[in-house]
Amino acid sequence: MKKRMLIILITFLLIGVVSFQAIAKDEPSKENQTSQSEKKETVSEKDQNSKSGAGTAHEEEEFVLLDSLKKRKTELEEQVKVQEEGITPSRVQIPSMDIDTNIIPVGLTDNGEMEVPEETEVVGWYDRGVKVGAKGNAVLAGHVDSKEGPAIFFYLKNIEIGEKIIVTDEKGTERTFEVKSKKSYPSDKAPIEKIFGPSDKRHLNVITCTGTFNHDQHLYPDRLVVYTELVSETQAKEMTTPEQPTAVAYDTGSVSWHSVKDDTVMGYRLYKKGANDKEFKQIESISAHERKSFFDENAEKGDAYYITTVNIEEKESAPSTTVEAK
Repeated sequence: MKKRMLIILITFLLIGVVSFQAIAKDEPSKENQTSQSEKKETVSEKDQNSKSGAGTAHEEEEFVLLDSLKKRKTELEEQVKVQEEGITPSRVQIPSMDIDTNIIPVGLTDNGEMEVPEETEVVGWYDRGVKVGAKGNAVLAGHVDSKEGPAIFFYLKNIEIGEKIIVTDEKGTERTFEVKSKKSYPSDKAPIEKIFGPSDKRHLNVITCTGTFNHDQHLYPDRLVVYTELVSETQAKEMTTPEQPTAVAYDTGSVSWHSVKDDTVMGYRLYKKGANDKEFKQIESISAHERKSFFDENAEKGDAYYITTVNIEEKESAPSTTVEAK
């Protein structure tokens, strides 16, 4: 009896081992079949996108840019950034007064007043405020004179409304300001908020001492403030809105159009309105270097389409002519 039970037990163990080996041998085959199936689906999707004219690699960016266009777009973005943030000034010129000198950053004195450079021929920029050309009030200050004689802003009191002040950074980027007004204040009654506070315009305020020198206190009693506003800046000309695509056509589910001859074009947007829809919706983005066509596998009679052009400044054209599926 014991011998028979032992034979039965060994038989079951052998069957288990054989079954496990068969399963283990079959598992890679199933994994391989799954992998092959996934690959086929991926290839199929790519083929379908290629046949339909769909844009490629739009997961992160709407349009794929060639290197030359990408470089131009980057340069434009940097210019826009400088325009918004302003420049760190390194030089100031007032042509009408023959002033051309360096600018250094300054902060506050121990008593809370804006510092002024020790050198009388250098101008200070208040670096705790906004940069020059940004929205707000950027402030420059300089001496009117010294023991040796006239300083950099000795004749600033003679500046006239409409005259220009040009500020440049180390890269040569310029910001030009026009004098709007000038006013003198007692040093303890100057409107701090107006001079240093926030503004939705791009101002540059230039300060120096003025009035009759007090020999007992060794200071000037008043402050002259020249108020200016940004009028121009070194930057690329603003791009115009691009032209809309032409020769838009529909043929058996495929929408095609002619490219716009403009080297700033990033791509095109395709809009669709179903026969029963009330408004158009964007269904695809096509990069400038891609084929100017799109196959809509869901097209139905009565569907309408139009195309727009988009440039590197993100400006979008007016809609092209509308075509209808028949």
